[in-house]
Amino acid sequence: MDARPPASDCLTRLRAEGVGIWLDGLDRELLSSGRLARLVEERSLTGLTASAGDTAKEVWAPAYRPQFADFAQRGITAGEAARRLVSFDARWACDVLLPSYRTGRHGLGLVSIDTAHTPPRTMLAEGRAAWWAVDRPNLLLKVPVSDETLPVVTGLLAEGIGVDATCVFHAGRCRQVFDAMFDGLERAAAAGRDLSVIGTAVSVPVGPVDAAVDARLAAAGAPPGRPPMGRAAQAHARLVYRAYERALGGERWRPLAERGARPPQVVWTATEALGPAGPDTRYADGLVAWGVTCAMTEGTLEAVAAHALLGGDTLSGRHVSARQDLDALRDFGVSYEAVAAELEREACASRRTLWEQLRESVAQLLEMPGA
Repeated sequence: MDARPPASDCLTRLRAEGVGIWLDGLDRELLSSGRLARLVEERSLTGLTASAGDTAKEVWAPAYRPQFADFAQRGITAGEAARRLVSFDARWACDVLLPSYRTGRHGLGLVSIDTAHTPPRTMLAEGRAAWWAVDRPNLLLKVPVSDETLPVVTGLLAEGIGVDATCVFHAGRCRQVFDAMFDGLERAAAAGRDLSVIGTAVSVPVGPVDAAVDARLAAAGAPPGRPPMGRAAQAHARLVYRAYERALGGERWRPLAERGARPPQVVWTATEALGPAGPDTRYADGLVAWGVTCAMTEGTLEAVAAHALLGGDTLSGRHVSARQDLDALRDFGVSYEAVAAELEREACASRRTLWEQLRESVAQLLEMPGA
């Protein structure tokens, strides 16, 4: 007899630990089939994160063809057509999750999307256009974080536009993001905006940290399968969570909370990891604390539903040992700070590439007969 708890119980237990559950990935079939609505109901789904890469992979599907016929007749450019496709799917997803959002409970019902890739000087205008196009309160616009884009985070929030600061690979960068978010919320409050409807999230990739650090450790001759192998992502997450706790315990957050501001979501992304039997759960059930969210692909979500092994909070109060784990990398000539900086550059470049792939696919489809 199978002694494992039912799948719904595994996810319910994860939610009981205070962890939100986001789906990582969005396409038209997920929406039109009703599958997203079922995941919300049956799999405790609390939100969704999507990228231009999701649309780029699926844009050739029949479900998108009617829009291309309209685009072609109206002479819309490939770049603008790509924006409208992303906005259409985002609005639909927001509508599916809007009932959860309207409960007013912390962190429920948010949908995070890419905007068109543009230089930092035009990102604020691009964000405004995407916000107006989707026109849903539970939308978050992704801003890949760098020194140049932190003012974009502040500017969007000051105008009441929800933000998901992405590509955060270092706890120090996370602290800068919280400062930029608080700046924006303070400006929004000064302008008389309702802070309770402004969504915020910080997306923290975890899988790439382990992959990058372990590759460098292997090249340096570290013993396979032994510390510090496989510890970087969890240590990274623990330091990020420490930054989160300090930000919400600081003097700047208290008056914002009194004005109704919702705490930012810390979202673990890039959590898909493959074991011998397929997707495993080590990031979903190994990065647990109150107030965090784990974004998972459907495959990982089902693996967590069936096999999650929860042992309570794994993040709170562990920042000292986390720092020691990352310091141990230096014995092998590996710098956590250097790895984080490289991953940030690569992630920003990947975002640019994915948007260009989407635009190129859309351009090809617009030129096809019958479009």
